Amino acid sequence: MKKLLGIFYIFITTLSFGNYDYPFHNPNIATIFGSSNLMVEGVSTKVPRKEYSIKLPWTKAVGEEFWYNEGFKFSLVPQKTEAPLVFLLAGTGSSHNSIRMEYFQRIFYDAGYHVVSISSPMNNNFIINGSSSRMPGLIMEDSKDIYNIMKEINKRISKKIKVSDFYVVGYSLGATEAGILSYIDESEKEFNFKRVFMINPAVNLYNSALKLDNYLDFPENERAEKIGGLIEKIIDTVVSSTLPEYTSIDIETIYKLFSKNKLTNKEMQELIGGAFRLTSIDLNYITDVINNRKVYVKEPVGKFTPMFGYFEKINFATFDEYINRVALPYYREKLGEDLKLEQLVERARLNNIEDYLKNSSKIAVVTNADELILDESDFEFLKSTFGNRLLIYPYGGHCGNMFFSTNVKIMLEFLEKGELSHEI
Repeated sequence: MKKLLGIFYIFITTLSFGNYDYPFHNPNIATIFGSSNLMVEGVSTKVPRKEYSIKLPWTKAVGEEFWYNEGFKFSLVPQKTEAPLVFLLAGTGSSHNSIRMEYFQRIFYDAGYHVVSISSPMNNNFIINGSSSRMPGLIMEDSKDIYNIMKEINKRISKKIKVSDFYVVGYSLGATEAGILSYIDESEKEFNFKRVFMINPAVNLYNSALKLDNYLDFPENERAEKIGGLIEKIIDTVVSSTLPEYTSIDIETIYKLFSKNKLTNKEMQELIGGAFRLTSIDLNYITDVINNRKVYVKEPVGKFTPMFGYFEKINFATFDEYINRVALPYYREKLGEDLKLEQLVERARLNNIEDYLKNSSKIAVVTNADELILDESDFEFLKSTFGNRLLIYPYGGHCGNMFFSTNVKIMLEFLEKGELSHEI
């Protein structure tokens, strides 16, 4: 038995829903506090992570305003001997080396896996260097980009490690992409993934994003003052931290830093909304500039231009505004002027591969009954599609219990045995 599974069997013997003892029953607390803390004993504090920056065959030239982002970045945590490899997919906008990704790296390394970590297609480094369209949001196309990147990464590392089997694990948007990658691989057969584990996936990307947009639901004439102040506070808190592990301003770094604070429920909702809004702002700004859309930014951006002014210039734009103001006009030019919003949104749903997901025993899904990004129809889809390959925990918010000991044990058991335990 691998190292971590041995630890779990010592601490956990008889499990059921009745004694699922995850401590945070408030979904907002879970989302912030749970997802930013490793709630497992005995995990290695350091792993042999190697960072890479590669030029992908389809990458276009990077303008001087994005000089800091040249090269597609990923990481490898290698075992010393032949082992299975987990491709680890980040959540919405997060980077390959974010705090949560590092927790997963340590868990999987201890469990005997090589780990390759890949940023979200909505992360700025991915948009600039990895996206074939540089306009993310069509999840099938984004997943094809990830798949092609996986192939390039595998070429790069194949002489450094020996791989017995390939696995995919993703959380949040990365979980949704994991299911689609499995679908793509069924025809391309590049990896023949042995198992795929989806943690808190979005079912309808657009609707899930709107839920998080609405956590900061201020009138447009009040947005700059109220959201601007919140974003400034978040950025100041991250920048003022001198701790070396905080290398980027992303959702996970924000949660980690603010989890030390005592917050009211309203403050927690604003923090969740503010963290997601930073991703939306980034998405609006970068796609506008890099594709020369001139929706927000009409003059050239200099190498050392202060960024907060552009946050204000795009009025702290939402994900909904990204879709309607930037992505939809772009895809109308590419796919036809009569393309409607509903048609674009339809392309960002798991339902498009429902038949495949229903019949693929290699895929398992876990989520939470108090999930922030799902509605009743999403839960019904997951239940009817995955059946006994779906496990719904009673608490956890959005990704808040990923690093709780029970959840990690069940994840590792599925990857090893192909069976999803329901005895929690």
